[in-house]
Amino acid sequence: MKREKVLVLSIVLGLLTAPVFAVSIPILKPGDSIIAIDRDGIVSNSSYPAAESPPKALDGVATTKYLNRGGAYTGFIVTPSVPIPVQSFTLTTANDSAGRDPSSWALYGTMDAIKSLDNSTGLAENWTLVSEGTVALPSTRLTLGPAVAVNSPLPYTSYRMLFPTLKSSTTMQIADVGFYATPNGVGPNLLSALDAILAIQAGPDSRYPAAGPTGLSEGPKSAIDRTTDWKYLNFGENNSGFIVTPSIGPSILDSFEITTANDSPERDPATWMLYGTNDVITSADNSDGAKEAWTLICGGTLTLPDTRNTLASRVEICNQSTPYGSYRMVFATVKNAAAANSMQIGEIQFYGVPEPATVCLLGLGGLALLRRRNA
Repeated sequence: MKREKVLVLSIVLGLLTAPVFAVSIPILKPGDSIIAIDRDGIVSNSSYPAAESPPKALDGVATTKYLNRGGAYTGFIVTPSVPIPVQSFTLTTANDSAGRDPSSWALYGTMDAIKSLDNSTGLAENWTLVSEGTVALPSTRLTLGPAVAVNSPLPYTSYRMLFPTLKSSTTMQIADVGFYATPNGVGPNLLSALDAILAIQAGPDSRYPAAGPTGLSEGPKSAIDRTTDWKYLNFGENNSGFIVTPSIGPSILDSFEITTANDSPERDPATWMLYGTNDVITSADNSDGAKEAWTLICGGTLTLPDTRNTLASRVEICNQSTPYGSYRMVFATVKNAAAANSMQIGEIQFYGVPEPATVCLLGLGGLALLRRRNA
């Protein structure tokens, strides 16, 4: 017993007194909290097929539709023939893919003349938020959804409708939209097929493919799942990346490794910038990742191999002296932005050590174990 006591005490003292940054270990593991970001801010990737343009949402025909490839945060600006105080609206589901249905909305009004262009952000005017909320469209197709109360206080000359979230897709679609002077969608539709309407998108640039049949996706979680079967792809391309909060706790990093994805070398990151924070992460997935106070740690260039599903050489990180609980990695450029439509990586791993307090806790745990065994 005495020999065991001496051994445990030696281990504890060694943990408490040894240089705690001597051994670098993997910091990221599957299941760690990770979100996609893009630092470009508010942008528009709005586009639509010629046969599925915004006026189709005003024609009153359920078998036609307005489809926007931009996905979340797309919508429209409409200028009714007569200024109207909107009290409710309805949406009719389109012919296919229920995942493309809007799941939330935000309605704005303006008295300004419309200067925004089709497929722009729609922010060239002064807009007032009228109301916002969620909408539960039926899964059945070509079906009128429930009336959504709005209560616009003024008869604005133009309205801007955004759909910040969709059920599951990266493409938005609606068959028809109706504005009403009553709170329950009763009465004549105040919009007509002759009203001016244009497509817009005003949201963060970050977007990744939705989940496939297996339930997996090409979202950020696939960058730390420890398999090359899936990858993280972001259509934001330049300035996209991720925020990750390692479950190991605050740590000091010294290097990282990237595994290339399965195809398209032109999508590989070419430059990187790493930031750290100890703030609670409140930035949303696919946001600009700017709600926290971030400290720049280091940055540089990347030379990833053109061979696919290949582990690249480890990249050293500048001397980091402060342990951070979360990290933001931004890939400012890709290998060939002209040829690429996105940024992608197969895997990423950070290396470093937990903060000293974590090591001390290991030592205290050893002391507690010793006390229990001697009780």
